[in-house]
Amino acid sequence: MFYLRAVSTVLILSTVVLIHGCAATATYNTATSVTTPRVGTMIKLKQELAARGGVRIFLQNGYQKRFSEVAKLEPYCQFYVNRSSDDLNQPLTIEPDTFIVQRVYRRKESVSTEALQVASEGEADMDPGSSQRTMSTFMELISDNQPAVTRLICSRWADPNSIHHVSIDEIVQSLGDVAEFIPPSGDA
Repeated sequence: MFYLRAVSTVLILSTVVLIHGCAATATYNTATSVTTPRVGTMIKLKQELAARGGVRIFLQNGYQKRFSEVAKLEPYCQFYVNRSSDDLNQPLTIEPDTFIVQRVYRRKESVSTEALQVASEGEADMDPGSSQRTMSTFMELISDNQPAVTRLICSRWADPNSIHHVSIDEIVQSLGDVAEFIPPSGDA
């Protein structure tokens, strides 16, 4: 009886150690849309970003763009700045700085384009527009130097049935050389 109990205990402990070891060596896969950025990630802005006004500055493939220039079916990121309504028409500038990710969450939101009237062989037809889903990863940021810069939001428009968010690799690609994405130590 003692022998069976000892073997049983050894097997249970071995299984626990094996499971724990596998979990500890699991890779932080930045290519998959399932992996989310971690709290403690640093976003190091390497250059000044400026816009004529508003609350958002958009980046795609390492270039600052106006929202109308963003290819929305491709990954893009935006820095969000908390501003009063009186400041919205004033120039917007974000200085080089390091921002720490304090919270991460994801959202799926429906986007609908307006219906268009189109001409076709003498008759007017209505294009009902299209329905898309915005797949967004929100990273709430904190910086002692620029507390008004509150979020980095990385998104893409997708088919309404899509379940794929922007991957960390796609976030890094969107930021390009403008900002560096630095995971917490231990993630590689």
